[in-house]
Amino acid sequence: MKYQKLNYINFTQDELDQLFYNSRNGDADSFKDLSGYVRHISYTYFHSKYKLGKIDRIEDVEDLANNVYLAFAEQYQKIESLEYWLRRVLFLNFINWYKKNHIKNTFELEEAHYIEDKKINPGDSVDADKILELLNTLSEEKQIILKKRFWEDLKFSEIAEHLNKSEDAVKKMFYRTIEELKSML
Repeated sequence: MKYQKLNYINFTQDELDQLFYNSRNGDADSFKDLSGYVRHISYTYFHSKYKLGKIDRIEDVEDLANNVYLAFAEQYQKIESLEYWLRRVLFLNFINWYKKNHIKNTFELEEAHYIEDKKINPGDSVDADKILELLNTLSEEKQIILKKRFWEDLKFSEIAEHLNKSEDAVKKMFYRTIEELKSML
């Protein structure tokens, strides 16, 4: 499969990659430009969700875009792949916002019919909902470890430093928690 370079409206993937590289090496102007692009990409992503009716208020679009920008500003030195990080953080921010603002997921009859037509099993999403529900029942420390590992894409050593624990202790708790979640399902 041939890798296709992405082009954005006002910038290319190569330009983003170069700005990202320069930013990580201390170039303040590159960081400023890159931050503007990250903000623009974030706003565009969330605005498209607004146009689709998945986000109700334009103020939420602004808030979500600002959250992604702030996460970028805090984590850019630790990011290995800007594109991967940005896709993941955009998606997770939207999911977290959606979960908080749409507590009860209901299917209208028409939506259920659409799902049947597409041969999508509604039960597939139940597992994700169930996992998120179970995650909320875990201790705060276990939740922090899972969120930092999966959502912030941090290494065990970074999580351990944040929690003032040894890396081995964090790994053990992480894997035990995964097993705990599996058994609860």
